[in-house]
Amino acid sequence: MTAPTPPRPVRPHHQPLLHRPAHAPRVPFALLVVGLIVGGMCLLLVLNTASAANELRRHDIAARDAQVADNVQQLNNEVAASAAPANLANAAIALGMVPAGNPGFLRVGANGKVTVLGSPGQATAPPQVAPPSTPKPKPTAKPTPTRTPKSTGKATPTGKATASTSGSPTKPTPTKPTPTPTPTVSLPGGPR
Repeated sequence: MTAPTPPRPVRPHHQPLLHRPAHAPRVPFALLVVGLIVGGMCLLLVLNTASAANELRRHDIAARDAQVADNVQQLNNEVAASAAPANLANAAIALGMVPAGNPGFLRVGANGKVTVLGSPGQATAPPQVAPPSTPKPKPTAKPTPTRTPKSTGKATPTGKATASTSGSPTKPTPTKPTPTPTPTVSLPGGPR
């Protein structure tokens, strides 16, 4: 006979686990995720709005900078034009200044003796120079139509009938086209 086997301990089918962690509720976690997404979108909207405002400010500053640069260029052009010798001479004449004739120089020696060098003369007023005037445009000659008493019915190369009193066709007089005037464009910073 065989020895009896010891009985096995019986386990219940549903044993409560004392060490099993409790599940976190799902609703607060979902609210946390939704809150993070909404907060991130709001932050993105604020950053995008601030970026657009900075871009508009940069555009305004760049336009103002370009305008100031044009003004500086125009002022530089005016300074350069006023420093031209003819303009300086006209400004001096307007102030009543006259050009110097023969200048005289004084030389003081080591012993204190003064010597006059050159032959100084009194300044005299120069002849008044009229400012240059702008040339007036010449009137262009307009072609005047001529009448002929009788038409021979002969066609010219342009397709018009010519009139002839002597029986021979007359040649049309060539007319020069009048040039189209070029418009003057005034740009910021002066004419170019």
